[in-house]
Amino acid sequence: MALQTRKSNPNKPVRLMAYGVEGVGKSTLGAKSDNPIFISPEGGTDQLTTVTGNPVDEIPNIKDWASLRAAVKSLISEPHDFKTAVLDSADWIEGLAHVKIIGSSGKTITTCNGGYGSGYRESQNMHQELISDLASLRDKRDMNIIVTAHAHVKPVKDPEMFHDYDSFEIKCHELVSSLWREWVDGLFFIRFRTYTKTLDDTQKARAMSDGKRVIHTVKQPAFQAKNRYGLEPEYEFTTGFWNTLIEKSKGFKETIESVNAEIADLWAVIPDQATKDLVTKTINETGNDIVRLKIIRSKLAVLTKGAHQ
Repeated sequence: MALQTRKSNPNKPVRLMAYGVEGVGKSTLGAKSDNPIFISPEGGTDQLTTVTGNPVDEIPNIKDWASLRAAVKSLISEPHDFKTAVLDSADWIEGLAHVKIIGSSGKTITTCNGGYGSGYRESQNMHQELISDLASLRDKRDMNIIVTAHAHVKPVKDPEMFHDYDSFEIKCHELVSSLWREWVDGLFFIRFRTYTKTLDDTQKARAMSDGKRVIHTVKQPAFQAKNRYGLEPEYEFTTGFWNTLIEKSKGFKETIESVNAEIADLWAVIPDQATKDLVTKTINETGNDIVRLKIIRSKLAVLTKGAHQ
């Protein structure tokens, strides 16, 4: 039998998950995407509008696992002109799976099916079937896939660290979270920009926010994230982020040389020599680590904002 191969296709539709705390704008990302259709057991679409200012479309009455699967399959088989399927949200979808598994047994997802994690494993299998449907939707109908999720904080046991630490993660059981993390090409953590301020005459600090939102695309100890699109590690989260994502996803690959060239341009307009020296030292220590170089570039862009004007 002849060996079968295929060429990679950087123009395939995007598949991503956006997660964060309540009200940070996860669903808004879906609403501002290309001609979206929502599948939302959460039911929070009434206040959402598209980039043209029109109300978003949704498939109604997603009340159980069967109606969820039927909605996805209808997008595969029925005629329509939607370009992006938005599933809102993963943790509510997981809840539908749990309800189906538990049924009328009167037990919990932990104790049903004989316990010992069998309920969670069945949920994992059900989510694998759902993801298979979404893959078919992406391939057969050329649709982008966006899945939203809420975030929660979990302790992390890192074998390279002496102490455990806390991290934001997808608010689903790990068997399901890992499926989503592995399948998507972009896992984006969205948060409100937060800083601390020490109160006068005290040693206490208060968390503050300027209301701006940030989207992270590269994993850090404080949160899970990834991207295969050559994105910057961090962006200000605005309605224009979708256009940036699509531009980057179409086969764009940055090189160390191109990033260093942009850093050099930004370095040239730093107003004081002491800062220039510090930046130079940091760049030299970074070497050819392109992820860290992109972080330096992002920080320099903020530092020198307006210097070109």
